[in-house]
Amino acid sequence: MYNTDINIIGGIPDYHLIYKALPLLINDNAELQKILVTSNEFSFRTVKSRKRFLAVINSAFITDNQPINILTANLIKHLKYDEKAQAIILFWLFSINNTLFYELNRDVFLRYYFQGRAELPKDDVIAYLKDLISRNKQLKGKWSEITIDTIASKYLTILKKLHLLEGKQKKSFCFVNISDELLAAFIHIYKLMNNRKSNILDDEFLPFSLISRENILDRLKKIGKKDWIKMNYTGTSLNVEGSFNVNEIVNGIFG
Repeated sequence: MYNTDINIIGGIPDYHLIYKALPLLINDNAELQKILVTSNEFSFRTVKSRKRFLAVINSAFITDNQPINILTANLIKHLKYDEKAQAIILFWLFSINNTLFYELNRDVFLRYYFQGRAELPKDDVIAYLKDLISRNKQLKGKWSEITIDTIASKYLTILKKLHLLEGKQKKSFCFVNISDELLAAFIHIYKLMNNRKSNILDDEFLPFSLISRENILDRLKKIGKKDWIKMNYTGTSLNVEGSFNVNEIVNGIFG
């Protein structure tokens, strides 16, 4: 199902609010209510604005897969001094939870990224959205030209706030460093997802690791030697498993 959460997430000025709120929303709702309402640390002017913020966080980042919620919340909380790593976790989580963000990333951002393109033009995002609408009965006649333009703009804004793009008018690709720890986290998240292929090399989610297909095997072998994942490679098929449960991964990999 498609929605326009991209527009709302793209309009949040400070993503530190998301990084602080999301773990509390999943693990300590009472503390989140205290921060939002009693002390108003996020400086929301009205009760309505607080409720709107909570609603979009729930819609955009809370999945129906509770282990993924717990794992990503623990990772974001642990990585509080590494905003770029937090941003990658948020990129994965929003992709899992939002169909439109997932497909834009799969078909536009990641395709251009691995092609070595210098820029991601807004016009290309708009063209993709219009083609998507033409192919999808659910979307035909639903979004105006202004809405399409806004989605494209906010999508690029989100990628910029997640440190994947940079620039004001023209958005160019950033260099993204996926550490061994983040790659191990990616594998654990992948194995918790529903309906993924046993051979990760055939799964369309693999490019979301932001590591090229040419390099992924060597990178996985490296973290396999650290006992962070278990893997079996036959030459054509690569099966991977996480070594930790959702409550162990932070200490097991980042500890």
